[in-house]
Amino acid sequence: FEARVMADDAVQQCWRVSPGPDFVLVVAARDMPAYGALVQRLFTADANVRNVKAFFSLKRAKFEPRVPLTPLAPAG
Repeated sequence: FEARVMADDAVQQCWRVSPGPDFVLVVAARDMPAYGALVQRLFTADANVRNVKAFFSLKRAKFEPRVPLTPLAPAG
């Protein structure tokens, strides 16, 4: 699954996570038919994929991908 996801151009990010789902994917699809094809390609055709949850972004409230250059103060 991981190799297939990494090779798919629609997948922008793939995170292996625990606990909970095994993977979190960030994907881009131009429309719902393209998304349906992606689902078929990556999930439906794979007998090892048992459960898929999809979340769609409606609005980006904040996006700051920067990393602080100074250490954060310890919680106290």
